[in-house]
Parts: sequence; structure tokens; C-alpha cells
Amino acid sequence: MTTIKNSFTAQDSQRDGVGGRKFSKARSVAQRLGICPRTIFRWADAGKITRHKINARVVLFDESEVTAFIDSARVG
Repeated sequence: MTTIKNSFTAQDSQRDGVGGRKFSKARSVAQRLGICPRTIFRWADAGKITRHKINARVVLFDESEVTAFIDSARVG
């Protein structure tokens, strides 16, 4: 009899997301976009993007939502 090891981790859930969406912490998103992580939180405070609070210490952001917001805010 063979056993199948469950290799699912919390990090995988952040990477794979729900419905194919990718969720990341503000620092990761900001680093990829070349902006300050505080900017991500300011946008969330202003209601421009949604924060997904996992627990008291973990807040995730939908990367596609952040990039869509940036694209919509571009001039030109």
C-alpha cells in the first residue's frame, strides 16, 4: 500500500489563490511593482483595492486587482 503525502502548504494557497487568482503580501506586490508597501495599504484604506485579512498579522492582496487598478489609473 502506498501513501500519498499531502504537499499543500499555506504558501501554496497564497500562490495558487482562489479560482486561479494569486494573492500576495503587500511587500511582495510592492517589490514587483517598484513601489513602497505602504502605498498598497494606502490604496486599500482609500477603498481603491481590497485587502483580504487572513488573521491579525496576515493581510493579502489580489495581484490582478492591484495591477488592474494601476492600469486604470494610467494617463495616456
